[in-house]
Amino acid sequence: MTDRPPLRRDRHAPTHASRTSALVGSAAGLKSAILAANVVMALVLATVVGLQAASDRRATVESAYLHVENLTEVLAEHTRQTLQGLDLGLRTVVEAARLSDPSSTHDQTLLHEVLANRQRGSTATFAFFVLDAHGRLLATSRVPSPQRVDLSDYPEFTVHRDGQPGVELFLGFPRKGRVGYAEDKWIVNLTRRIDRGDGSFGGVVAASLSLDYLLDFYRALSIGEEGALGLMSRDGVLIVRAPFDAAFVGRDMSGTDWFERQIRRTEKGRFAGSYATDGIQRLSAHEWVAQRQAVVYVGLGADEMLAPWRKRLLFQSAIGLLAMALLAVASWIVWRHFLQTRQWEEQRSQRLRAGARASAELVSSPDVEGALQRAAELARELLGVDGAVARLHRTGGAGGELHALSFSQGCLPMHGSQPPGDRRWLLTQAQIEQDAAWQWLQERDGPQGDARQWLAVPMRSQDGHALGSLRLCGKQSGQFTEDDLSEATQLASVAAAVLENLVSLREREAALAEANRAKAELETVFTSISDAVYALDSDWRFVYLNDQAQRLLGRKKAELLGKNVWDEFPGAKDTALYPNYRRARDELVPVSFEFFFPPLASWFSVRAFPQEQGGLTVYFHDITTRVETEERLRQSQKMDAIGQLTGGVAHDFNNLLTVILGAADEIVEHAGAQDGAVGAHAEIIRKAGERAAALTHRLLAFARKQPLEPRLTNVNELLADFEDLLRRTLGEQVEVELVRGAGLWKALIDPHELQNAILNLAINARDAMPNGGHLTIETANVSVDHAYGLAHQMAPGQYVLVAVSDTGEGMSGETLAKAFDPFFTTKPLGKGSGLGLSMVYGFVRQSGGHAKIYSEPQHGTTVKLYLPREHQEADEAEYRRPEPGAVVGGSERVLVVEDDEFVRMLAVASLERLGYAATARDSGRAALELLDNGAQFDLLLTDMVLTGGMSGKQVAGEARQRSPGLKVLYMSGYTENAIVHHGRLDRGVHLLGKPFRLADLARKVREVLDQG
Repeated sequence: MTDRPPLRRDRHAPTHASRTSALVGSAAGLKSAILAANVVMALVLATVVGLQAASDRRATVESAYLHVENLTEVLAEHTRQTLQGLDLGLRTVVEAARLSDPSSTHDQTLLHEVLANRQRGSTATFAFFVLDAHGRLLATSRVPSPQRVDLSDYPEFTVHRDGQPGVELFLGFPRKGRVGYAEDKWIVNLTRRIDRGDGSFGGVVAASLSLDYLLDFYRALSIGEEGALGLMSRDGVLIVRAPFDAAFVGRDMSGTDWFERQIRRTEKGRFAGSYATDGIQRLSAHEWVAQRQAVVYVGLGADEMLAPWRKRLLFQSAIGLLAMALLAVASWIVWRHFLQTRQWEEQRSQRLRAGARASAELVSSPDVEGALQRAAELARELLGVDGAVARLHRTGGAGGELHALSFSQGCLPMHGSQPPGDRRWLLTQAQIEQDAAWQWLQERDGPQGDARQWLAVPMRSQDGHALGSLRLCGKQSGQFTEDDLSEATQLASVAAAVLENLVSLREREAALAEANRAKAELETVFTSISDAVYALDSDWRFVYLNDQAQRLLGRKKAELLGKNVWDEFPGAKDTALYPNYRRARDELVPVSFEFFFPPLASWFSVRAFPQEQGGLTVYFHDITTRVETEERLRQSQKMDAIGQLTGGVAHDFNNLLTVILGAADEIVEHAGAQDGAVGAHAEIIRKAGERAAALTHRLLAFARKQPLEPRLTNVNELLADFEDLLRRTLGEQVEVELVRGAGLWKALIDPHELQNAILNLAINARDAMPNGGHLTIETANVSVDHAYGLAHQMAPGQYVLVAVSDTGEGMSGETLAKAFDPFFTTKPLGKGSGLGLSMVYGFVRQSGGHAKIYSEPQHGTTVKLYLPREHQEADEAEYRRPEPGAVVGGSERVLVVEDDEFVRMLAVASLERLGYAATARDSGRAALELLDNGAQFDLLLTDMVLTGGMSGKQVAGEARQRSPGLKVLYMSGYTENAIVHHGRLDRGVHLLGKPFRLADLARKVREVLDQG
């Protein structure tokens, strides 16, 4: 047995003294480095804590501001809805009071009923009342005949009487009520001015708003112990505040710095500062409402908002100090350990370096089997042996093992014998030869010299449990020594750590996969209840509701739990809910369906699942927006389809009607006088053609494809111009009243089409009053705000309103929903085309306006047309009353371009009959060749749609280049995008619509030729 040869010393290796000096020097250097590292780490920690604290404070303040702004928006929306609702009631009362006679007992009784009705519909007010022009109490919602109390000294009265500019809805001074339900209650009055018909001051309408109503909502908002919120008037008077304190109500805040510099100057914003009321520093936000008649504000206590940040700062500081202390202790331990072990490590560095390289290779093993194999190979390389086996117990030594072998020269470690695997074990050749217990091994394998040497070490986990063993045989140089046993033990420790980590990683991956599977199942469950959910028991009683269900149903959980669903929602039993719920319970199958619930005015998608106990679990969500969007899409597609159909047939159909009407006129004029039967038949043909032309015109109007000639129009003058025609058309049974608004704006509208629209509405009203009735046509100026415009799909702005009202039968909700649909009519077969209202709607929408119908059965109908206003300085022609006159011809030369043979022949014959020299061509190229040959003309009359590759507009452009003084008149039965843009004719373009009559042709030709 020989020992491993000693390591050779390098002649350049340092001496013991030099190594000692180097050791002392490196220890001192390490100490300095550790101290420097501690100082740097302390600075880094302090910097990180400081920066984190500053960032956290900014985030906390920003989060507080966002919370304040959200609360302010909620408060502003509640205030807007409250004031808008009351303002709507005040406007209604103003209209009733404006038309009433203060001296009439009957009118006062009616006014009291209006006030009482408004009060019954309002939960926010104590009373509605009216003051006359002298400030005396004229009417109230409380009693029919109140005492004429003089309230002329109230600021709510004087501000309207004196006509303070910019004040329409006025928010008064808060005070305690003195009479009625409001006695000793805090109230604030909202008022509106009453203007008489002549514009004079007629008094004031007021509503007493309960401050307790506002406070109930304010207290529901979470503002903390130091928070405050409230409502102020435009002049800075504090109307109401939460927390409520009567001492602050009515206090003038207009002189405070935060009101003047922060609130008054901006519509909405945020600010920080102390409040004048209690001196508490707050983070605040404000927003003006009701056209800057009032402002709401919300403030959260700054100290309260920053308290969580201070706690986090204290905790972070403590953690930082603890980390620095731990670092200092660890540094001291490391330094002490370095001094104690450096010399020992220096002595073993060469052998450990090789072990470290082997350990690094072992650590990089990707899996358990690879780690075992690499451990066996490294053991052979490091210790210089012929054979190695790495063993791993599957489950603590039971259930089989995993093996990895690396051997040569037929040396198989422990072949035929297994040493204990839980302790270190060394067997040399001498021990084998001397110990009788191993004689069987020599007899079996024969003499093998030094190859028969054995070494085994256990691979232990961190808790000391034996994971397996590393077994070696046949040392190639000398005998196994204790150093070999130590190196094998070290390699076994690294292998054990690697194997333990790999086994743990494999187990963690399996556990993670199982956890992910369970998580996915949980996520599926949670996803399935993202909708509104409620559960019913076998008696149809609510046993569970989530928050979304409470929101959609508009009811609190406490109100519904234990209650029967059909009792709480009686209208639901008549919908699709009941039969589907019954089917789900009786057949034990899930059901899915969609239905409309009238009490909530919403569409819902519902999925109901039966329970084993006979109950139901219901998932549902609101799909109203989707259904309405789909309905608007269907309406848009329907109108596009009608537009495409109308445009496709209008051109050719109007060409035919032009010829038919022209020929019928000729027959009536010439043959009718000689043969009465021929004349009668020709008159029938003409009337049928006129009806067909009107039908085509209405279809184009509904599809918004007819060319319009808008002018600056005074609608009052237009009504006066055809009032006689209107009365003659409606007959004596219908009483017509025109109510013309004073100071009416001018509308930019096609006056001829507007007359047709009003006439259509009047005829519809007459048909709805078979026994006679009253028809009112009223004009007024109106302004549409953003909210109303968004709700009714119209642009906000100023409009001229034309309202046509009748006292007829009215319409049901179902009929009203289809009133504007094309071909929809309630008249008997053959009595109506169903295009009257459709034409009106299409014309008004094409003109940039809006049409709205208000109707109830047995209460008449009102159709309101909103016509776009145009200012006087607009560069538009003005409407003039048409002057009747005879058909006038001329002697000018006219070039006719028309590809339809019959229309061309009719146009030439009509022009020659009027005295003009007419020349016709069937295409644009033929007409241009005529001009190129020197022919001169005064007027070009050309169809817009031509065969041969050139349109009428192209022909006109080429012709004017050849003859600059040539005037152009287009004719067309349907024109789109060539000379019509955004629904109106291009400026300076003249169009003769087909079908046309001789008088139409004469007037339009003369009009174009007579222009300068």
